[in-house]
Amino acid sequence: MTIFKDLIVWFNAMGTLPWTIRLWACFYPLPQILGGLFFIQTLPGFVILVGRMLSGLVASQVHKRSAFSKLMGPVGHAHWLLIVPYLVYELATQALAAPLFWFVSYVVGTTLISAVIDVREVMTYLKSGHIKYKR
Repeated sequence: MTIFKDLIVWFNAMGTLPWTIRLWACFYPLPQILGGLFFIQTLPGFVILVGRMLSGLVASQVHKRSAFSKLMGPVGHAHWLLIVPYLVYELATQALAAPLFWFVSYVVGTTLISAVIDVREVMTYLKSGHIKYKR
């Protein structure tokens, strides 16, 4: 049960961060979770949902070991380096229904935006060492 407790602690702690981070932390994964549930019977929908759940689990464990670490994002999103190429492949080679096509496109787009943020965080970490989110 500690994994679920860690998730709750992490989720509650995210609510103490600045509003810009809270806004992104809500509007980035929430549509992916909801869309993943809606499209769960498709392989892309299932992969997105599992990837999003894995991101939450990993981020909660990073937070447990180093509260408010800016490495939560980069470490929690690392597995998307495998998921995004698969999603791009699906977009390019499969005849997806229009709603699924736009959902997968949205996921790829927002994940690439998140990747830019994550790269900046890693660069800061490599340059300045461990930094925590300011609350």
